[in-house]
Amino acid sequence: MSKLYKKIYFEILEEIKNGTLKTGDRIPSENELAEKFNVSRITTKRALDMLAQRNIIERYRGKGSYVSDINTTSNLTLEKENNLFLSNTKQELVGFIFPGFGDDYGSKLLDSVEKRCSKHNLAMVMKQTLGNPQSEEKVINSLVDLGVRGLILWPSPGKHYNNALLRLVIENYPLVLVDRYLTGIPSSAVCINNKMAAIELTNYMLEIGHKHIAYLTPPTGGTSSLEDRLMGFHVAMADKGVRIKPDTILQNIRSTLQNSNNRKLRIDENDKNEIKKLIQNNPEITAFITSEYLVAVLLYEILISLGKKVPEDYSIACFDTPTNTIGEPLFTHILQDEEKIGVNAVDLLIKHIQESDTPPIHSEVGFKVIKGRSTQSRSMKAI
Repeated sequence: MSKLYKKIYFEILEEIKNGTLKTGDRIPSENELAEKFNVSRITTKRALDMLAQRNIIERYRGKGSYVSDINTTSNLTLEKENNLFLSNTKQELVGFIFPGFGDDYGSKLLDSVEKRCSKHNLAMVMKQTLGNPQSEEKVINSLVDLGVRGLILWPSPGKHYNNALLRLVIENYPLVLVDRYLTGIPSSAVCINNKMAAIELTNYMLEIGHKHIAYLTPPTGGTSSLEDRLMGFHVAMADKGVRIKPDTILQNIRSTLQNSNNRKLRIDENDKNEIKKLIQNNPEITAFITSEYLVAVLLYEILISLGKKVPEDYSIACFDTPTNTIGEPLFTHILQDEEKIGVNAVDLLIKHIQESDTPPIHSEVGFKVIKGRSTQSRSMKAI
């Protein structure tokens, strides 16, 4: 399908060739062209930037764009420009923005995105935000200014979306989210069905005899993956008729929030006290499910410090875990298909780049429950 910015590019070029636009004439602004062609400002900016790169027009910040000296463009032909256009777009830039990753999740996703981009002759520029919304906004702006054709974004956690991200959605900029989606914001996303994954993980724990299960997570507000996992836990317990005591769900784990750059985990004293209180007040608890791998690590270390054994005293299951271990992994966990997430994200981004009227698409990939050494069966009599 013909690129929309290419259509704008050649229409302006034709107006210069036939004399409709003369040397020094002002070119319509990005907003004016966007309204005329019913496209986003990002698309019109791309067309004007291409004309400026060929010295066909000159752009002045705050003043607009103007036709260059007609003598420099008089020998241009549409055929020649088309060949130049194609040669200049043999390899285009796309951006991949992520908060950071550890051994448990993210590295395979990054590798998959890079390989898929290379297969489609796209050059990938990656930027890390460390989960900081302000940094995310700056990175988005910098990559758009660089001229990337689209973005794959692993959003920072939280309920507040930065202005740069919202602007991309409003302007229909080619954008694909991975790992999570934006609640209430129409944008394409590729991730697992976190609700179903949590249901399957909880059902596994129930099937091996654990009726009283606690749930630990960082703050869930605004982070779709965490919200859906907590919802799945509630649904699975309710389907089995198991009542959940409110104080056996901790939704404010803080120790893992500053670990986006894979730094050594530091246990927050309040987290330790809250987990200790949960155990003391709920002696019937025999198992834990955590929404993230690092929360499972935190819980494991706290249980060991309290003289407890895993899985003899408590079983633990979580989402994600390092895959570079030899033999059975420590934690029973949900394994996400990171490779497929990366492939689908790039393919979907290309679709948005080539077809600007493509509506938002929510793409789900597979997952598996992988048994580790952190869980064992619990006889109903022992409960």
